Amino acid sequence: MNHFTTLTEAMEDLRTRGYTHEFGPKKDFLEEKSTETKLKSEEFTVDEFHRFEGTSDPGDEMTLYAITATNGMKGVFVSPQGTYSNEVSPELMAKFNVSDRANVNTDGAVKPIDPVSAA
Repeated sequence: MNHFTTLTEAMEDLRTRGYTHEFGPKKDFLEEKSTETKLKSEEFTVDEFHRFEGTSDPGDEMTLYAITATNGMKGVFVSPQGTYSNEVSPELMAKFNVSDRANVNTDGAVKPIDPVSAA
């Protein structure tokens, strides 16, 4: 699994691996931007994700999801931290809660920092 420095670098790598479509959230589905194909939560899986934190502002955190639809369409969904949580259904949001699913590649996850013990 690759670790990427920038969102652009990760998107380019995913594009070379066939993730060529771009998805955006609607109330209870994802919509592919160029074809307007609609995917309900049961019609796609999250294959992997990569988180990026802003260097100067923690509010700049973004998460890039690689998605495969049941119809074979592969693409990406970029989510700014917390942006869509109040705009989409709980069922759709649950698809992006990957921390509790062992079959999702979480190598792109931000690892917690170990606390430094007092000397």
